Amino acid sequence: MKKIIVLIALMAMTVAQAQQGRKGDRGEKMKDVTPQEMATFQSKKLTLALDLSDQQEKEVYQVLFKQAEKREANKISREDREKLSDDQKKEARLKILDEKIAVKRKMKKILNNDQYAEWEKMMQQRAKKRGKGDKKRRNRD
Repeated sequence: MKKIIVLIALMAMTVAQAQQGRKGDRGEKMKDVTPQEMATFQSKKLTLALDLSDQQEKEVYQVLFKQAEKREANKISREDREKLSDDQKKEARLKILDEKIAVKRKMKKILNNDQYAEWEKMMQQRAKKRGKGDKKRRNRD
C-alpha cells in the first residue's frame, strides 16, 4: 500500500513539474544584452539559415543593429506602459509597425528572392511562437 501511495505521489509531482514547463527565463537572460550583441547574434543566425554573403551579412547587421537600438530606446517598464493613455498606446503600436515595415523593405533590398521568402517564413514562425507565449503569459496574470 505504501508503495502505491509513493508511486502516485511521485507521478503527481512529475505531472505538476511538467505542467510548469519553461518559465520565461529567456527574458531575464536577454535583459542585459546590448544592441550590438543582439544584432551580431541575429545576423550570424540569419547568415547560417539563409547562406548570406559577407556583404549581405554586413548590411543585415546594420539593419538589425539600428532596429535593436530603436527598440532599446523605446523600451519602457510595465508600470509606465500601464500609465499610458489609449492614444499613446495606439501611437506606440503604429510606431512599431512603421519600424517593422521599414525593416522589411530594407531586408527585401538586401536579400535575393529565395532568401527573402525564407526570411519571411522564419519571421512568421517566430511571430507564431511569440503569440503562444503571449497567451501563456496572459493566463498567468
